[in-house]
Amino acid sequence: MTKTSLFRACIAGLALCTAQSALAEEGWEFRLTPYLWAMGLDGDIHIRNRDFQASADFADIVDNMDIGGSAIFEASKGHWVNFAQLDYLSISSGDIDLRDSPADAELKSSSFLGSVATGYRFRTGERSTIDVMVGVRYASLEPEISVQGLGKFKGKSSVTDAMVMLRPRFAITKNWYFSPTMSVGTGDSDLVWELSPQFYLDRCGTEFRFGYRNLNYDLKEGGRSMDITISGPMIGVGFAF
Repeated sequence: MTKTSLFRACIAGLALCTAQSALAEEGWEFRLTPYLWAMGLDGDIHIRNRDFQASADFADIVDNMDIGGSAIFEASKGHWVNFAQLDYLSISSGDIDLRDSPADAELKSSSFLGSVATGYRFRTGERSTIDVMVGVRYASLEPEISVQGLGKFKGKSSVTDAMVMLRPRFAITKNWYFSPTMSVGTGDSDLVWELSPQFYLDRCGTEFRFGYRNLNYDLKEGGRSMDITISGPMIGVGFAF
């Protein structure tokens, strides 16, 4: 079994274990949060001995998006907390900025990002907590850059990384919270890190969250390499059940 297959098996096992425990025991708390991530792309891509510096802002991505979706699922019981986050984006954009070439360029990209983590919730106050978790982050990145006069340059990377995640949650007022979530990991990637400061408004168990998410991948695979930053504001609504 390859390292990637082993990590995927761990993901499936963790998800199954969590689901079975939830059915067997009482006292669990669940929350599902669909959200909009107004992401932009910026990065250095090396494909077929060519170096590209490509960027696309949120307006370009929305105008050319084929499909996209994001969600967070949380399950906790006492001090035990579990976390899963999924993002999918498929775009075809002719409006990218290719900074090392004056020629017209088009970017096609299909990206899937997934994270699962489990850990311990420390109580730091009456309504403040810090979640310390370990988990796995998976990414499938498939950029294709077409440059007028030069042709198409395709890259594909599927990477799995172990990670450590910290999720502080500080009570500001009765209904407002601040959570500067952060994580760092490595494995198939040289380095992957994320910083996502968010504010929460809790109304009768429904959470309205506002924040910013910055995800960076630095990876090399064969003759290809990518140093990509995906970042932008995010807004979502979390439903407890």
